Amino acid sequence: MKLKYQFVINNVAGETVAVSVGDNDGRFNGYIKLNETGAFIFKMLKNDTTREAIIDALRNEYPDALKSDVEESVDTLIEQLSKAELLV
Repeated sequence: MKLKYQFVINNVAGETVAVSVGDNDGRFNGYIKLNETGAFIFKMLKNDTTREAIIDALRNEYPDALKSDVEESVDTLIEQLSKAELLV
């Protein structure tokens, strides 16, 4: 799975946001507010990846995090992005 459109991640007024860029037909209009974990996941989704690869990368980045918390964070964001039709 990966993001359907190109996004850039920026810090705007102290908030991390992802904004769709490029000339994609029907691209996402608006922005997505992300926390630190969400931004990490979002960056991984710029390339084709799997749920398991994202979980493994997060567990390497945050070794003290509980596996169940990591899985919940990944599943929540993937579900939200899927509902918004932003993943392929």
